[in-house]
Amino acid sequence: MYQFISFKGISIKMKNFFTIAAVLVIAFILSFFADIACADSFTPNIDVFPLSDLRPGMQGEVFTVVKGLERVSFPAEVISIIPSPSEPKRLILIRARGPLVEKIGGIAAGMSGSPFFIDGRLVGAIGYGWDFSDHNLGLVTPIEEMSKAWDWQAKKGIEGGKVKFHESKNAPLIVSGISSRGAEKISRDFKGEVEVLPFDLPVGGIAVDYDAKLQPGDSVGVLLAWGDVSVGSTGTLTAVDVEGNFLAYAHPFLNRGDVSFPLTRSWVHEVIPSIKSPFKLGSPVSIVGVVRQDRPQAIAGKIGHFPKGVEVSVKFTDDSGTTAFKRFQVVNDPFLMNQVLPGALLGLFDDLWGRAGEGTGFVTVKIEGKGFVEGISRKNVYFSDSDLIGQIVSREIMTLVPLLSLNRFKEIDPLGIHVELQVTKQPKVVYIEKLEVPNKDNVKKGKNLDIEVTLRNFRGDPEVKKLSLKVPDNASGLCEVVARGGGIAEPSQVSLMSGWRAISSFEEFLNEIEAAESNNQVIVELLYGPLLREEDEDEDFSLDEEYELVSEMKKRRMEEGTLRIFETDHYVEGLLRRCLTIIDEGSNKSR
Repeated sequence: MYQFISFKGISIKMKNFFTIAAVLVIAFILSFFADIACADSFTPNIDVFPLSDLRPGMQGEVFTVVKGLERVSFPAEVISIIPSPSEPKRLILIRARGPLVEKIGGIAAGMSGSPFFIDGRLVGAIGYGWDFSDHNLGLVTPIEEMSKAWDWQAKKGIEGGKVKFHESKNAPLIVSGISSRGAEKISRDFKGEVEVLPFDLPVGGIAVDYDAKLQPGDSVGVLLAWGDVSVGSTGTLTAVDVEGNFLAYAHPFLNRGDVSFPLTRSWVHEVIPSIKSPFKLGSPVSIVGVVRQDRPQAIAGKIGHFPKGVEVSVKFTDDSGTTAFKRFQVVNDPFLMNQVLPGALLGLFDDLWGRAGEGTGFVTVKIEGKGFVEGISRKNVYFSDSDLIGQIVSREIMTLVPLLSLNRFKEIDPLGIHVELQVTKQPKVVYIEKLEVPNKDNVKKGKNLDIEVTLRNFRGDPEVKKLSLKVPDNASGLCEVVARGGGIAEPSQVSLMSGWRAISSFEEFLNEIEAAESNNQVIVELLYGPLLREEDEDEDFSLDEEYELVSEMKKRRMEEGTLRIFETDHYVEGLLRRCLTIIDEGSNKSR
């Protein structure tokens, strides 16, 4: 990765489950980092050339990888030392020379962290450059500045004021295993660029090297997802110390402070020439360590120590009945994870189906983890006439996952996310076509009310479902029978939105998630009293219902018989209403 300064500013290449989710989600920071010992300061295991001794005109040598894993070098000359009001405080302007630089087109993205030596002593590492410029010119972050990344470990938790960084843009993230549409979404979510590799990673994902030996100039990378899906970047290792602590990149990766990202050894396929800027095309070979600090001056961490991730498994079945299984991990940071997952899953499903567009999908999402072994599972059905996969990812998976990963009651760490998705291009839709109440003129308190609902599958024959609702003893006056598809006109969390109640336990929280309707349900209900209050109504109803959570209201109404739910194997569309009047006791006629 290699960042480019821009002096003109930053240049950077339904149904109602949403309502319930928006009320339930409150972002609370989780303690999601592994307990890994890190240094409080950093001393490279090689000699350092002091910045105070540096002078324009001095000749040095840059070490990096331009093909495979082999380190090579090219000469460079110090042009000037540039002070900066922001971090890093000083930068060194250099000019690269020689046949190698001429061949690859200059200093390339992916050379970030490539160490610059004078007389065998480490000066710093390449960190910055310019688009559409002389690519032989670059900026080196001095090793004294890069070492400040370790100072944050010593004062961990003590954040200073806002760090103003150079106006720059991130080098491309490298993505493998997903479609270009998924990569583009990741790019938009990270406000940067994404390159999609035209090949898959080895079966079983990226290996772990428990005894890696790295040197300054080796090609390394940082991962946000790894396994059958890979999302990360390529850069260069600058220095290590005797305990295996390292510095790399000579600028931030995402500038997220305390982090827990995998560090990889990277294979460089080629340096791609470009008028805008040449760049390294690389892919991860093995996980070799952990990045613990992502700071303005550099990234820092330890070789031989490894982060834990969030496990994601996918079982995908298409129209033909072919089933595929995929597994990958994402960084154990709930906020960052929820940025990576939408594009990763969108692109993975696109690739597995081999198409995008209309269709019907049957999805099951299960989330479990430490301290939550029973987990929670939610099933749903979606139909879209334009983008089925996009709907399922955004409206179902990425509504449920943040609810659990950012819940305020308990930490679920490590977290496991398991998705089963069966798709077909066919419109598996059933329509509510007719609603009849045969005894609508004789609606009495405490009696059953017969209901007939006519359903029709897409281009199929109609089918009548018969059921009954109970008219409560305390009901009177105007009432309404409603037949609707699950999620259409779904009850809202009135008690929460009005401030009468708050969700106060993990159990209540789960109950509200489980109470959310599914799109394959047919909901038949009798609405009366507070549920059907009119503005000019004088009756003084109890407000007990307004203090109920949706799960409590749903349970009560099913027990009293005013709510019936039956499931179909289709997406249910439609809503019909019939108004009735409950006969007063002693009267033989409806009003």
